[in-house]
Amino acid sequence: MLKRVSYLKRLLIVYGGIITGVFLAFLAVYCTSQIKNTRQMTDNAMEQLASKAVSQFESILDEMSDMSLSLAANSSVKGILKDAISYDSPQNYFMYNLDAERTIQSEIIGVSGTRFSHKSFNVISGKYDEVSLTLYKSDSLNKEKVMSIGWINDMLENQVSKKIIPVGPDPYGRTDERTFSFARLIQDEFSRYGLVDIQYGDEWIRDIFQMQMQDYPVHGVVMYKDTVFYTTEDVPAGLEGQLYEYGTEKKPGQVLEEIELDGSKYTVCTSGLENYDMRIFFFIETNAYMQPIYRMTVTILVLGTSVLLLVIAVVFMISWTMNRPIRQLRDEIEHMDYKKLSLGPKINTSNNEILLLTNAFHEMLSGIKRSRDELVESRTREIKANYEVLQAQINPHFMHNILSVIGLMGYQKNAPEIMDMCSCLTRMLQYTTRTGNPVVRLGEELEHVTTYLKLMGYRYLDKLKYEVTVENGMEDIMIPKFILQPVAENCFQHSLADCTEEEYWIGIKGSYTKTGWVLKVLDNGTGFLDEAMERLEEQFGRLEEELKDGSSLPDMGIGGLALINTYARLALYSGGKIHLTVSNRDGGGSCVTFEFKGDDSND
Repeated sequence: MLKRVSYLKRLLIVYGGIITGVFLAFLAVYCTSQIKNTRQMTDNAMEQLASKAVSQFESILDEMSDMSLSLAANSSVKGILKDAISYDSPQNYFMYNLDAERTIQSEIIGVSGTRFSHKSFNVISGKYDEVSLTLYKSDSLNKEKVMSIGWINDMLENQVSKKIIPVGPDPYGRTDERTFSFARLIQDEFSRYGLVDIQYGDEWIRDIFQMQMQDYPVHGVVMYKDTVFYTTEDVPAGLEGQLYEYGTEKKPGQVLEEIELDGSKYTVCTSGLENYDMRIFFFIETNAYMQPIYRMTVTILVLGTSVLLLVIAVVFMISWTMNRPIRQLRDEIEHMDYKKLSLGPKINTSNNEILLLTNAFHEMLSGIKRSRDELVESRTREIKANYEVLQAQINPHFMHNILSVIGLMGYQKNAPEIMDMCSCLTRMLQYTTRTGNPVVRLGEELEHVTTYLKLMGYRYLDKLKYEVTVENGMEDIMIPKFILQPVAENCFQHSLADCTEEEYWIGIKGSYTKTGWVLKVLDNGTGFLDEAMERLEEQFGRLEEELKDGSSLPDMGIGGLALINTYARLALYSGGKIHLTVSNRDGGGSCVTFEFKGDDSND
């Protein structure tokens, strides 16, 4: 489908798609991470708030339970209520028995101390006589008023041992404040005598459950058995029933989930008070605390879209400007006369400018390649000529004469070693400065490197041991001249430079293989470092590429002969038939290998 679309339009489509994809990916990652982080922070905050509120509420219930249990077990209270049961009168027993009233009030003070803020303590006999200790201003209740309170009748008649009364209007009518109670039956194994009612104002719960998170209210609902014990303000109508059905399916302990209630999604933290048969719900509407994220997402989307359109417009203008010279060049090259090297008239026959430009350059590339091959061949001949000239730069007659004089003086001074060294050095100079064929017999090369090693033995005072062994017939193998001495020099300069061995050893060994021959230069030094071998392999590979295309070749001057130059000379003079590799010996030391693979081992 895009084949018929021009390169400029395709460029605009690709860039626009990439920019749009990057923007959408960023938006998705940003929104996902923000939503995840917000949910995680909300969940953590909900769990902490719920744990704190449940702990505080449970401590209040524990306090009410302990005080009611202490009063229910008090023998003085039981004795007074026992007398009150035997009192048969429609009037409140404690209105005419003030000592009994004061005794019970003293016992209440003994249990609760002086903490009466928004609290009320009530003791009711089995015949509905009532005595209380409260800061609320009211007279003692008559029996009719007490009997009208439904939960009191339920406990006394059905012998309910304890009961928690949900938050609601004060059943005694002494205050407009909403209250909740913890009532416990006063009895023994023989009979019941009444009950004690510990009553708190709802502000004790309101202070606990009024919570906010990120400026959003957290709703709380407390379920006692199958009834609503307490709810915070602004709880959606009918939500308590759904919460109860949801909570009954949950196991004890704290549970945090996101659920759908009354058509909206809520983050709900549920916790149970098993000792009091209660379940407490804290919930916040999900959309409430996610609104900032939604608004930020919309803002980024609007701004990002505007920036995206602007970037696409800029990309189009830049692409149009950059593509104009290509279109012009396409037209000119397409109609070029290669014989006369002249450009034809400008015409436009296709929308695919880059394809036509490539086709036109293919023909031009063929001609350039032919010219390059000729240039490489010319450069190779030039390098060979330069190398031969450099070898001939030293005046051999002068050096030979001087060395002969030094040798003669050594002989006259009774120092045959000096004469031997001069003789060896003379042979080396003759071999080095001899011009002619750059390819020699392996026997000549081995004789030259043996002479070099003999001289190095004088330098190291017989610490150097060397060994040169090759199989019969290998002496006649033709190899590039002067390739073994640089390798031997490399042994002294690198591998043996830091060697701690008592005796230095260099070995040159040659043998035939199934497809050719192999020649190795070995030593017992420290070998090649891993970094050095990697660098050499990289340089060998780069040098081989440079030799192929003729872009750059190493300097073959005297004094510059090292492993790199040796590799270059092998590749240059053997046409790539002889390969040079470097490695380390298993027992320590370096190993430089010359290997020839071919049908004719004497090639």
